[in-house]
Amino acid sequence: ANDEWEKILRDVRPHCKAAGIAETKDNIKAHFVHRVRENLHIVLAMSPVGSAFRVRCRMFPSLINCCTTDWYDKWPAEALQSVSHQFFSPLELGEHRDTILPGLCDMASAIHSSVGAMAERFYAEQKRRFYVTPKSFLELIALYLGALDEKRAEMDVGISRLSIGTKKLNETNEMVQNMQEELAALQPELEKKSAETNVLIEQVTKDSQAAAEKKAKVAVEEAAVKKTAEEVQAQADEAQADLDAAMPALAAAVDALKSLNKNDITEIKGFKSPPPLVMKVMEAVCILLGAKPDWDSAKKVLGDTQFLQKLMDYDKDNIAPAAIKKILAYYDDPEFQPEVVAKVSKAATSLCMWVRAMKVYDEVAKVVEPKRQALASSTAMLEAEKAKLKKVQDELSAVIANVEQLQKTCDEAVAEKQRLEEAADTTSKRLVRAGKLTGGLADEGVRWTATVGELNIERVNLIGNVFLSAAFIAYLGFFTAPYRKLLVDDWIEQCREMQIPTSDSYSLVRSMGEPVKIREWNIWGLPVDEYSTENGILATKGKRWPLAIDPQGQANKWIRAMEQRNSSRSVKGNDATILRTLENAIRMGTPVVLEDVGEELDPSLEPVLQKQIFKQGGRSLIRVGDSDVDYNEAFRFYMTTKLPNPHYLPEVCIKVTLINFTVTLEGLEDQLLGLVVREERPDLERTKNDLVVSLAADKKQLQELEDKILRLLSASEGNILDDEVLIDTLSDSKVTSGVIQGRVKEAEETEAQINETRLGYKPAATRGSILYFTIADLGNIGEMYQFSLDYFNELFLVCIQKSDKSPELDARLSNIMEYASLTIYNNVSRGLFGEHKITFSFMMATAIMRQRGDISDVEWALFLMGAGIVDGATL
Repeated sequence: ANDEWEKILRDVRPHCKAAGIAETKDNIKAHFVHRVRENLHIVLAMSPVGSAFRVRCRMFPSLINCCTTDWYDKWPAEALQSVSHQFFSPLELGEHRDTILPGLCDMASAIHSSVGAMAERFYAEQKRRFYVTPKSFLELIALYLGALDEKRAEMDVGISRLSIGTKKLNETNEMVQNMQEELAALQPELEKKSAETNVLIEQVTKDSQAAAEKKAKVAVEEAAVKKTAEEVQAQADEAQADLDAAMPALAAAVDALKSLNKNDITEIKGFKSPPPLVMKVMEAVCILLGAKPDWDSAKKVLGDTQFLQKLMDYDKDNIAPAAIKKILAYYDDPEFQPEVVAKVSKAATSLCMWVRAMKVYDEVAKVVEPKRQALASSTAMLEAEKAKLKKVQDELSAVIANVEQLQKTCDEAVAEKQRLEEAADTTSKRLVRAGKLTGGLADEGVRWTATVGELNIERVNLIGNVFLSAAFIAYLGFFTAPYRKLLVDDWIEQCREMQIPTSDSYSLVRSMGEPVKIREWNIWGLPVDEYSTENGILATKGKRWPLAIDPQGQANKWIRAMEQRNSSRSVKGNDATILRTLENAIRMGTPVVLEDVGEELDPSLEPVLQKQIFKQGGRSLIRVGDSDVDYNEAFRFYMTTKLPNPHYLPEVCIKVTLINFTVTLEGLEDQLLGLVVREERPDLERTKNDLVVSLAADKKQLQELEDKILRLLSASEGNILDDEVLIDTLSDSKVTSGVIQGRVKEAEETEAQINETRLGYKPAATRGSILYFTIADLGNIGEMYQFSLDYFNELFLVCIQKSDKSPELDARLSNIMEYASLTIYNNVSRGLFGEHKITFSFMMATAIMRQRGDISDVEWALFLMGAGIVDGATL
């Protein structure tokens, strides 16, 4: 288109400029074509199998003329060994690594080659074509690496739990004897400590009562002393209040005296004839100092160098009453006031203040003195009471200290007694719990010990077992049971020759199957034979989505029942809404069953089949059609085809896990046995079906309980006997487990009896199975001779219902077999050409005779292949 050319021209122009080419439109186009021819490389990869390659080469000769053809042969053994060695080298293979690693690489190559050879044989004998591709080899390696790590981790957890569980039980058994001895030793010590504690408690009680009486007495005395102290304090406060009334004047007088100096005294002394107020002041001072109240005496007093000091140290508490009486005349004189005297002389003012203060203090002292005496007497009495109280308090303190010491000793004794009781109680409880633990799990301990040994051996054998299982899943889905057995037996023998650790009785079911899960599969409709169980494992363990070859519809029925609880969706191969269904299922994580698939798969399924999941913005996406869909890991995809012998080309084989779900002789025999018993003994079949369901549920619960017991034991810390909740849980779990085990044992015995009774009807089921496979072999005569299993089952059921009844079992079985053989022959013969009817009758007769032993396998081989093929010594 023009717009596309414009973009090309714009993008190529800078390259032309850089190359020095003129930037014309034609030059740019020519340069673009040149670059494409030089740099564009196209690789066409096509399978030579089938007609597609031949048709394309005929329709497009340029594929031959203009292309270099490279024909890729099968991978040589060296390439297979090199690739496997690269992937297997990091594996942990134990002490015999130098032997095992080369053996694994050689086995991988041998398995790939042997399956290719068996596929050719399978086609030659059964006319069923299967292709072995390197993709299966790579899946073998990927399956092996993933499954080995998974199985080792699973087994390590099991070994660890069993080992810890066994260790805990052994430790408990060892502790029981020690605890019994400890408990026996604790009893006499506990009795002795109880007696000592009781004596101490009595003594403490007695001393506590005496201390309480003493304390009450002291409390009374304390109250009396407190009251006396309050009274004395009141007297002291009253006397102090009176004194405080005189103290301001006294303090002022003292301050005034302190303010006088020598000059002030000299000034007064200097008066020859002092002023009257000064004379009055000096007379009053002389009277208080005990001198004559005249001027001469006053001057002598003033002339004393210690005059002021004497005034300040004057004994004011012991002034003579006569002096106070004389002073009153001066004190009451209105002019004998400091304010008045201050007008005459400063020094005289201070002396006046002192005289007046002495008179005031004396008045107060006369009132306070009796109070002081009373206070002194009260204080003396108070001190005596305090001394007496202190003595009593000291005695009380001694008593209390003694009681406290006794109480401390008693508390220690009680604590020790309590510790001994708790120790005895703990030991007793531990013994009870130990009894629960060891008694309930004693038989489990023996089994666990044996299981640990077996698992340690099996862990080593995982190297070979998982390898064989991975090869089985990667390669053998398409083969029928006999061919699978031939290949597996050959692989086991080679593993032993190459010293690869492998179990003596290896089987895919034992290695990769889970008994509980397999029982559930049987309930959901999977036949009980080993071949069908292997198919179930292939469908659930393979890395590629399974495609079941299911002409009888058994796989479809089983898958639908199994995935019903997950809201599975079913679509037909030609359904127009298949992509929309897939989108919704992938987004929601629900299974999808694609039915009636042909020999070619829709190309739009390619991303789903190849699991082309990519990450974008932290989301897992897959492209379905034109849209990207969030991929849910819970999504499952199953495909089934009703084609009895489909021819899937390699490009289909590499995308899916092909599983041959064609019914087997044993599987059909079991189904027909159920059909016969359901008609003849409906009660027996109903009981059996109920037992199968209940047994599956009980065994699943048993496994869960054992896992719970081992998980709790391995997760416990410290002394397990101290965890009462854990012991009770273990005990309850074991009790429940015992009940279920009893129920399972009873159910298994009942099932064995039912199976034994059912086996009585097996000849009729065997005859029906032989007849069906004889009819199925008609497809080898002509492709139009196709009879469904549902049709055969309905026909066989009619034969059971219409055949003659008989109370004798052998007669009844004979009637069923004869009637079924004739009726089925008549009904099938209607659809056969006349020339094929005699062949059909011969096939029926020989099949019945071979089953009865009338014709041996050697005789049959001689008839089919001739005398030159069969060894005469075996005849």
